[in-house]
Amino acid sequence: MLVVDDDASFREAVSELLRTRGFVIVGYADDGEQAIAAVRRLHPDAILLDATMAATDDFELVRRLSGPDEKIPVLLTSSDREAATELLAQEYGAVGFVPKTELVGADLRHYFTR
Repeated sequence: MLVVDDDASFREAVSELLRTRGFVIVGYADDGEQAIAAVRRLHPDAILLDATMAATDDFELVRRLSGPDEKIPVLLTSSDREAATELLAQEYGAVGFVPKTELVGADLRHYFTR
């Protein structure tokens, strides 16, 4: 899994959470351009993407990452509950949206095994 978030401390914390749930973290990115480069270089099987990164059009990034050329499952997250909704996330091609405050209790595998 590739973790994309502009907050280094969050990337570290969520990566530890994901590892305890059996996910393998193959890399990190802190903006959209780094995410695109990391996908090309690392070929992740899934992406956890912050939906509210500064200077990034996150929904366009989701389209690029989960579109016909890549087809990588992208799960959106944000500390801003208003940033996205499950329906909006799916409209842009993401597998879903989980607020950062709910990641600990969420069944994250559910989003990647649909």
